[in-house]
Amino acid sequence: MTDNMQVTAVDLCSWFSAERMRRYEESALDPVALYVWNTHMSKAYLEDIAHVEVMLRNFISTRLASDCGREDWFDQTDHFGFDYEFCKAVERVKRRIRYAGHSITPDRVIAGLSLDSWRFLLVRKLEPTVWKALRDRANGGMPYYKSRRRKEFETHIVQLLDMRNRCSHQEPLIRTDADTEREYLDFQWENLLWVARVIDPKAADWIRSQSRVPTLRKLRPVHSASDLANLPKAEFMMPGPERDRLVGLILDGTKIATAALLLDYVECADPLPRTGNRSVLVNSDDHGVAVLATTDVAVIRLADVTDQHAIDEGEGDTTAAEWRRTHEMFWDSDEYRAEFRDPSFPLDDDTLVVLEHFTVTQRL
Repeated sequence: MTDNMQVTAVDLCSWFSAERMRRYEESALDPVALYVWNTHMSKAYLEDIAHVEVMLRNFISTRLASDCGREDWFDQTDHFGFDYEFCKAVERVKRRIRYAGHSITPDRVIAGLSLDSWRFLLVRKLEPTVWKALRDRANGGMPYYKSRRRKEFETHIVQLLDMRNRCSHQEPLIRTDADTEREYLDFQWENLLWVARVIDPKAADWIRSQSRVPTLRKLRPVHSASDLANLPKAEFMMPGPERDRLVGLILDGTKIATAALLLDYVECADPLPRTGNRSVLVNSDDHGVAVLATTDVAVIRLADVTDQHAIDEGEGDTTAAEWRRTHEMFWDSDEYRAEFRDPSFPLDDDTLVVLEHFTVTQRL
């Protein structure tokens, strides 16, 4: 993630303060890469939280409007007994609407209320009115939240609000201990899905399927030198000028993919790469120069390789036909085939190839 400008931790300390950067320096070999990763993670969590926040808003609004028979339910303090904080939040929203030159409508007021305003509606004081209205089947009820415990629901919303604020303010999501960090991020992920699930399980599944969070978590820069030492090596070609050329293409972002015959993995009894796998890219001197993370894996017929994959390999081929000619020259070479128990294996349209995409998560 460190770019060609060679930005250092010292730079970030001067820009963002040493205090802010301290935890990043304690939590990874490359604090700059970790800071960038934390930024990306915050934005990814905010995308998911935004979906849940709008769901919650719609869920509460439709039920309270049904209960009092009015679209401007937020003004019906006599009916619901809203507290001072909520009423103040409503008035702030109305002032902003007027200032923008718009007329005040229920939709505009509801859309303008922030997550902490909706949290005000879940307090114990409003359990006899607001919570009762939310539970009432005549208003739509809570068909997916069987226990209907107000305190439990409120606790999850408070946690969601805390995570929203932390991500919005660019606070660290990282921890110095890998297990503690994993547990923390797991908890936050499951919490937002819990809120979505009790409103509508289908929506929760959709949010999960669209989320960038799981993929980004797999790209987290390594914590320590011992973590780095335990990663497998990523070796491209034999040591020499060709390997160093490919390493250079990877480091400058030109090469983001590679390919191998499935037979290669079978012959060596090696497992196929998986999304999230990490490895240390080594040069001809066997020195680690970067950490790579696998972002996509596909096993397809040789005839089905696309032009885009040829371009992604970054070695000059711009079409699948060019790519195939280049690779078949290597795969058909005596030196390559000599590595197999049966060097006469066929190479045709139906030959299976493993296509792997990767990204550099940090330089070493």
